[in-house]
Amino acid sequence: MTAEEARKLRYSKEDEKVGHKNTFNLLVSDYINQIDSKISHVATYTDSLIFPLNDLCNRQDIVNEIVKQLKKDGYIVSSQTKYYFDIKSYVFELYISWNNND
Repeated sequence: MTAEEARKLRYSKEDEKVGHKNTFNLLVSDYINQIDSKISHVATYTDSLIFPLNDLCNRQDIVNEIVKQLKKDGYIVSSQTKYYFDIKSYVFELYISWNNND
């Protein structure tokens, strides 16, 4: 089965639960791929990136796994949580750097 075929078998957002490991892992992989792609576009002129995860409102479990995977790949990562009262949800931003100038 290809990754594309696996993605077509996903649960809808409404049915997505933490216990559905295949869906969870696919989501994490998708975000890691998006972040890697973004980093490859900006790495020649900057050493850091702010990556918003606005669509992962209230999904700290996915954000934690993304941070864990990025750190494992050698990035320096921290996440910031912002709460928006108008939409009553949390929004996450990742602060990622790949050159430690210390």
